[in-house]
Amino acid sequence: MIKVLLADDHFLVLEGLEVLLSTFDFVESSKSALNYIELNKYLNSEQFDILLLDIHFGNHDGREIINEIKHTAPEMKIIALTSHSDATTIKSTINAGFDGYLLKIDNREEIEKALIAVTKGEQYFSSKTQNAFFEMKVTRNKTQLSAREKEILQLIVYEKTTKEIADRLFLSEKTVEAHRSNIMLKLEVKNMAGMVKKAIMLGLVNA
Repeated sequence: MIKVLLADDHFLVLEGLEVLLSTFDFVESSKSALNYIELNKYLNSEQFDILLLDIHFGNHDGREIINEIKHTAPEMKIIALTSHSDATTIKSTINAGFDGYLLKIDNREEIEKALIAVTKGEQYFSSKTQNAFFEMKVTRNKTQLSAREKEILQLIVYEKTTKEIADRLFLSEKTVEAHRSNIMLKLEVKNMAGMVKKAIMLGLVNA
């Protein structure tokens, strides 16, 4: 038996999900939060097994608040609930740390499978999002960076200067610059901002 928390700023979405969840015999109870204040109130007062979180939750981006949520409820699984099915959104959401990805147009069977899968410690992607996730895995596998390149890339994401990176890794600044150029070529980006964005999107570094 599991307890589910729903977080969406649309009342009709919450109402429909609560009715749907009530038909699952493995769902003990469900609660709904219409805003971030209500979400925090529930998280600080009760324990839930799964959170279905709209990634565009009012004025908050679920991908930005997930770390705070996990800090409050580290054992809880979090499934993205959204109307966005584009590859970029799916990639950035999964890389942010979500355990699953559901679309608001997904049917009863998809939602049931998602709840069961993440409860078992698995990731779940609805059938309408699996192609985008597969593309992400293929792209990541094709992006082969050396251990040194990954190390330098991580320091760049942490906003370290070329000199700071060189000093920390006992390299010359020219060597660091050469590695940086190779990384940009492999990631197929034109500037530092694009390199950092793509590295995070592909899960190559910690944000």
